Amino acid sequence: MAKQRDERREKKEVWDGVIEGMPLFAKELIAGGVAGGFAKSAVAPLERIKILFQTRQAEYRSLGLIGSFTKIAKTEGTLGFFRGNGASVARIVPYAALHYMAYEEYRRWIIDGIPGVGKGPILDLVAGSFAGGTAVLFTYPLDLVRTKLAYQLGSWIPKVEYTGACNW
Repeated sequence: MAKQRDERREKKEVWDGVIEGMPLFAKELIAGGVAGGFAKSAVAPLERIKILFQTRQAEYRSLGLIGSFTKIAKTEGTLGFFRGNGASVARIVPYAALHYMAYEEYRRWIIDGIPGVGKGPILDLVAGSFAGGTAVLFTYPLDLVRTKLAYQLGSWIPKVEYTGACNW
């Protein structure tokens, strides 16, 4: 028991050293990416239904929110709610990472570069605007792929049937 505790303490010290040794921008990239990935996965079912409402005419709009949830659950199963989520997470992780890191960097550059700039909503607006533009510039193509994947309907899990016949 004491040996396991010592091993855990040593591993924790190694990770603490790695994290402390990382540059600030790398920590900000990781924090933003992880937060964005978790947030996007949490709202994936609603995002899928929103895209179906936007792109399908009467098929889903006439059903409403609850009816759409029910239809997807019956026709595609639980995993159907997460169709396109892999691409969505692949897009949002770099977006959120870049946005968070760029916001913090722009904010520091403005504070350091312009004497007398106070911390307040104008500083946050300017830094956030530049950060958002930077993040979108680099991640927009991934958003297009995510939308195309979420637009697809039907079963996306391949079905394999065993017929018993061996046709060599």
